[in-house]
Amino acid sequence: MLAFAGGAAHARIAGGTDAQSGLVGFGRAAELLSRERVASKQSAASLREPLTRAATAAAPLMRCSDPAVATAIEQPLNALGDVEDSVRLEAALGVFGRAVNAATAPRLSWWARRRAARTS
Repeated sequence: MLAFAGGAAHARIAGGTDAQSGLVGFGRAAELLSRERVASKQSAASLREPLTRAATAAAPLMRCSDPAVATAIEQPLNALGDVEDSVRLEAALGVFGRAVNAATAPRLSWWARRRAARTS
């Protein structure tokens, strides 16, 4: 709206008619909307590659034998949909990290499990 009003006022000051100032105003508004659309497409294109890499990396984890890891990987993928909600993404990554750490922790030897059972 401001681009339209500014273009129309500029054309009117330069001596244009009402019709000419209206056309200049529409032209300025269209130019602004066009620039905004290009910027939006560029930002979407810049996100496409990281999101593709994240989805590709997540595919094998979704087939993990540990159900906690398979379930936890869905949370960061869902959180990636809203890139402005960084708190949700951080929380989802934390849950995922804990699930992976638990799944990949080395299993205690038979002797260590037996000793731990005795002391409990």
